[in-house]
Amino acid sequence: MTLDLKQEKGREIFFRLAEKADVIIENFVPGVVKKLGVDYEAVKKVKPDIIYCHVSGFGQDGPYRDRPAFDQLIQGEAGIISYTGTRETPCKINVPITDLLASMYGAYAVLAALLRREKTGEGMEIDISLFDCAVTMMLNLMNMAIVEGMKDEELRMGTKYFLATPYEPYPAGDGKLVNVVVATEWHWKEFCKAVGLEELLDDPRFATNQQRLKHREQLERIIIEKFREKPRDDWIEILLKAGVPCGAVNTIQEVIEHPQTKHRKTVVEVDYPELGKIKLFNNPVKFSGFEVEVRRPPKLGEHTEEILKSIGLSEEEIADLRA
Repeated sequence: MTLDLKQEKGREIFFRLAEKADVIIENFVPGVVKKLGVDYEAVKKVKPDIIYCHVSGFGQDGPYRDRPAFDQLIQGEAGIISYTGTRETPCKINVPITDLLASMYGAYAVLAALLRREKTGEGMEIDISLFDCAVTMMLNLMNMAIVEGMKDEELRMGTKYFLATPYEPYPAGDGKLVNVVVATEWHWKEFCKAVGLEELLDDPRFATNQQRLKHREQLERIIIEKFREKPRDDWIEILLKAGVPCGAVNTIQEVIEHPQTKHRKTVVEVDYPELGKIKLFNNPVKFSGFEVEVRRPPKLGEHTEEILKSIGLSEEEIADLRA
């Protein structure tokens, strides 16, 4: 629905909805809900046990609180751009990762607050920051910087992995990429035997992972030359049979048509007015004894009238509000 919170009538409707709500989520710039008079303290007066969740760029306090925030900016501030890409060229992650991550943190925070309310009867205010959530993604990168003293450009290795090799995609004979993960010495031995590079097992340059990292470029040239001999899918079959973790680097279209995508119904079709069938993502979580229904996204304000009627407004009152 659409609702003008700058109007007194709009706020009145908001509070009538809030009285029946379990959760309120707001995504304004910090301070806006207070200015509008619909902040946590105001809502608590009509719904004392409300769960009220803020999602903003930098959080509800701190020196960056009032800064504009888009995924691109947060990726920069949180270091993602600095440690992603190649040594020569930093780059962003090409999905709005900070938006998505904050959404997931927000969802689990709300569920945790609801569970707490079940036990205590108390509501809660939640403050989710895209920046905070993005910073937590550093995981082992922070340790590599603090403990090992590695610089961002040393960690920035494109599709390579700074802790192991071979652990990256390689071009096959058909130009497609085979993603290889040699995570243990056993994998290394089986990899060499499976692809026909047994001689590398006796080469002191590649005897251990540390040695392989030291001589990464020479090893890479040998593997690329060997992988030209067969197409991608042949190599994947050979390596999987040998127990070596590997897979394809799929295009978006290949992912949509992927047998696992189809089997798990990860992408589904739904009807949309005036457009016919459109593809949407299914909920990736599978529940026993319950199947999630995928519904089309509503049009802007499509259910305004229905929602207003549900809180007791007549058609005449709704017409007056529209006017």
